Amino acid sequence: MASSARSAALEGLKAWRLRGTWPDQFVKKELPALGLSPKDKGLSVQLLYGTIQNLQRIDFYIGCYSSVKLRKIMPQVLDCLRLGVYQLVFLEKIPVSAAVNESVNLAKKAGGARAGGFVNAILRKVASQRENLPEVTGEDAPSRMAVFYSHPLWFVRRMVSLLGEEETWKLLEADNTPPPVTARVNRQHLTGEELIARLEQEGITAHLHPWLPDCVVFDTGGDLTGTRCFAEGLFTIQDTASQLPPWALDIRPGENVVDVCAAPGGKTLIAGQMQQGQGRLIAMDLHPFKCRQLEETGKRMGLEQLSVRCWDSRKAASDLLDQADKVICDVPCSGMGILRKKADIRFKKEEDLSGLPQIQGEILQAAASYCRPGGRLVYSTCTILPEENQQVVEAFLKQNKAFSLCPLVLPGDMGAEEGYRTFYPHKDGTDGFFIACLCRNQES
Repeated sequence: MASSARSAALEGLKAWRLRGTWPDQFVKKELPALGLSPKDKGLSVQLLYGTIQNLQRIDFYIGCYSSVKLRKIMPQVLDCLRLGVYQLVFLEKIPVSAAVNESVNLAKKAGGARAGGFVNAILRKVASQRENLPEVTGEDAPSRMAVFYSHPLWFVRRMVSLLGEEETWKLLEADNTPPPVTARVNRQHLTGEELIARLEQEGITAHLHPWLPDCVVFDTGGDLTGTRCFAEGLFTIQDTASQLPPWALDIRPGENVVDVCAAPGGKTLIAGQMQQGQGRLIAMDLHPFKCRQLEETGKRMGLEQLSVRCWDSRKAASDLLDQADKVICDVPCSGMGILRKKADIRFKKEEDLSGLPQIQGEILQAAASYCRPGGRLVYSTCTILPEENQQVVEAFLKQNKAFSLCPLVLPGDMGAEEGYRTFYPHKDGTDGFFIACLCRNQES
């Protein structure tokens, strides 16, 4: 029943609020134990992610109609209110009666009849004003933008300074729009057209990506990891932008490739497929459980040349120095390019991210030591903040004269002569992403 879905979403909000449990963790580990039907599970996930994604705007509306300050409302009751407002404002297909009544029932369980009456009064006001909700206010445009699209104010101000107000509006809107689901085709087994035909037999429709080879875009949702095609290793789910680093390296059969910070392994798999089973492929990651998962994925995808190593990528592995033809260096980052997929990232504080560039620089320095003379390296992140991107690369090049930027060659017209490029959701239809291509001089 839908009420079960709302109860599950409420549990997810509680876990996020009390334990700091990421929504992804709740959905993967705790939600399955609740025994929901596939339909109710899908609704609960939508309610959980959607409420977190739009929290600032939801709280603004609650504040407009509540005589009680948000900080004084019982947290469990406030969660019920937030779920109800999300349904009323953002989900047109949810009947008003269902959104209100179920939220009221949940509030009664959390705080008694008085709490239920409180929630009922506010949600009825919101429902009556659905077509004429209060205009979001703020001291300036970035403040209003931050509330309306529920983004960190510090991030909005940064984007306005980089892109201007008009482009920032478009970026924030794209961040709050469901992204397309794309996948990399395992060309060792079949073509994109053949995968689409196989998926159709399982009731799933997809089409070829317009400019990225060996990539399909899904037209229908559902649990794609539960398909036979996925179990047979015929595709891996991966955003378009994150498929690009191996393309930029132009990996060839027989080459030696090192992938640092490799988990969950999407780029590793593409590199291995481009090698066509020849050469050497070493994937590193700090976390043992991620390494085990990567090994299992490699087996499922048939990458016999893959070797997984549990390693702190800030340190150079002495046995790999000057050995690699190509190096993939996709570093840990703030994730400020994937807000449309990871709703809770938008609650990160600016000061929490200040130490990242140093770590990224250390990883890049170690990764570069694996490049043989004439070898190439790609540095990439899923953020659009310059201090994690261009500035890290520029600092590295100042200290390492043996390396230089080389033209970034990508499918379609996505490359850049400057050697690096930032992708934006509102411009490119991808995650926010940065990629730079570096070459080591032959003489060094």
